[in-house]
Amino acid sequence: MMFLFRKLSLQYLLLSSMINLIADDIEVQFIIENSISFQHQTGAKGDFHLPEAIGAGLAWIDYDMDGFIDLYCVNSGYWTKSQASSSGSKLYRNLGNGNFVDVTNQSGLKSTEYGQGATVADYDNDGDPDLYLTNFGSNQLYQNRGDGTFIDITLQSGVGDPLWSTSAAFLDIDLDGFLDLFVVNYLQYSIEDSVLNCGMEGYPSYCHPSLFAGAADQLYYNNGDGSFSNITKMARIDDAADLFNGKGLGVVAGDFNRDGWPDIYVANDDTANFLFYNRGGGVFNEVALMTGCAYSFDGVAQAGMGVDVADLNKDGWLDIFVTNLSYETNALYYNNGDGTFNDVIHQAHLANQSFLYVGFATGLYDFDNDNDVDIFIANGHVIHNIDQTSETLTASQPNQLFVNIGDGTFREVSKQAGKHFNLKRVSRGAAFADYDNDGDIDVAVSNSGQRLELLRNETSANWIRVKTVGTVSNRDGIGCRVSLQAGKEITVQEVHRNAGYLSSHDPRLHFGLNQIDNVDRLEVEWLSGVIQVFENIPANQELQIIEPKLPAQLLWSSRHGDLYMAKLASGNSQVNIDIVGRSGNTPLLMAVEGNHLEVIKLLINRGADINQQNRDGNTALILACSQSNVEVALFLLGCQVEVNYFNQERETALMYSAWRGNSKLVCKLLDVGAEVGPKNLEGETAISLAKSAGHHKIVKILDRIKNRKK
Repeated sequence: MMFLFRKLSLQYLLLSSMINLIADDIEVQFIIENSISFQHQTGAKGDFHLPEAIGAGLAWIDYDMDGFIDLYCVNSGYWTKSQASSSGSKLYRNLGNGNFVDVTNQSGLKSTEYGQGATVADYDNDGDPDLYLTNFGSNQLYQNRGDGTFIDITLQSGVGDPLWSTSAAFLDIDLDGFLDLFVVNYLQYSIEDSVLNCGMEGYPSYCHPSLFAGAADQLYYNNGDGSFSNITKMARIDDAADLFNGKGLGVVAGDFNRDGWPDIYVANDDTANFLFYNRGGGVFNEVALMTGCAYSFDGVAQAGMGVDVADLNKDGWLDIFVTNLSYETNALYYNNGDGTFNDVIHQAHLANQSFLYVGFATGLYDFDNDNDVDIFIANGHVIHNIDQTSETLTASQPNQLFVNIGDGTFREVSKQAGKHFNLKRVSRGAAFADYDNDGDIDVAVSNSGQRLELLRNETSANWIRVKTVGTVSNRDGIGCRVSLQAGKEITVQEVHRNAGYLSSHDPRLHFGLNQIDNVDRLEVEWLSGVIQVFENIPANQELQIIEPKLPAQLLWSSRHGDLYMAKLASGNSQVNIDIVGRSGNTPLLMAVEGNHLEVIKLLINRGADINQQNRDGNTALILACSQSNVEVALFLLGCQVEVNYFNQERETALMYSAWRGNSKLVCKLLDVGAEVGPKNLEGETAISLAKSAGHHKIVKILDRIKNRKK
């Protein structure tokens, strides 16, 4: 939202007009429906309070669990309580026949706060979706009672963030089965801060966000009892604030480096974007700058607003798309698969088309069901009178649809996709769902100070939809990774419902299949570690996939050291005690990683393979020695363990113990036959590793053994 008042040269306009926007005939077509009469209110009266230019969002939420997803519409409202009470946010129930009915009053969702966004998740794992509202003012958490009504539990839950909150996302940061909450905050701003002389002379407008300090984002840990604890500092989320607070507007969670832990990406306005890598143990590191997704392709902080993630090029890694301001371009960060990103917005043919627009909401979905992911963008300027101060920009702008060509590039097809894309408005939030359950992705668009638009997709190609139901992982299955193979194509998605801009979406995963009528293979990787595989699945149906409880309990209890649950799960003869989880580890290897000695003893006593290697070649002993878990390693050495196994780096347990300086482990390993001479891939031995680490006592011990064997 970098409010620039400069004029674009006519020469550039002529050049831009030469860009090829002609699309081939396509199958996707959106029809504007009039079944929801929601009208957004900004409360603007000429005082130019900045929150008037920001909202609002939407949320698809099947609040009554009847199989037809309903729509919650956030209203910003008015600045006085008396006016706000007459025009608040609304809940519309989907009747299943294309019609919706306002059920706000009977639902208990009577918020009169100045609304910004809405976030949906089953935070208490009771089987029905709950609703978190971000506001200019205190946020609110509404618990779904399961009878079509909600109750405000903000006070007892501890998540009533009093700052100017915009977007939020639920994710399970520590894989304990309960969804935690990340809240994005924007500016340190109050109504009294309003400055009336911003804009050009004679054209007053909203003030630039650079005039205000950023507000810190917050991370709330789900305690599992209905309450949350603010762990922002403990989780090191506030480390980025040592430089600046991010002025955040959009957020999305996903496992960007595929280490099994959900990460967090934040789109910031006029400051660098954030990427928080989850290091496990409830700790994050901010790495956007070093990984290449903090700035634009030319190294500039942009006005990040909306953000979504998907595997756009089918390489199995999550890519990031961010919407920005006019006179910038949007950003498309392709994931390189090594923890780094490149902004390829120009190479993808998406740059020039966004140069004159202000992008807010975005959604990455297969809108035309051709088995690759497309891009929807909701546009609209933040300066209401920009038409009067610019020869090239307008306040009302058309929304855009880009289809994925399949070769890393995109083609704009907006004008052919329906009347909606040929109209101009000031759009903000957009929410995506198959609201009529006909097998394609529909869109609801929130327009600032204008009526909501509901777009029904009429795509006819084949599809399949996946609904995940967790039993040990969180109930929604948020964070599950689903891979679908149909013919030669492999498509990967992660379950997430909080993304885009201020909005929440259908949690069911939608896969377009084009003309393919049978899915060869579907693989589901749960956060508990359990992997399920299904084969030969007919197209055009919804699959409800329930996490198998006992295997999930075994993996979960091994990771978290829950001895009681581990006894129950491992005692069932139908459970494979050496099941390999999502991380590539068995329950025993998970228990060793967590240093859970009692669970380790239980698993070995019940027949776990003590010498099984994970995908990195590590055995339980190698892991214990690499982590300096002396007590665990000594216990393993008392069992029938192989001491000279190599991992993929050709490193042994002795090498790790020597490098770590654990003389007790080194001596014990030597006693049971560990070899001194082997070299790793770097050509180093246990002796050279100990020497480089300064462990001279261990060098002498190893030298003595080596010389004795000559």
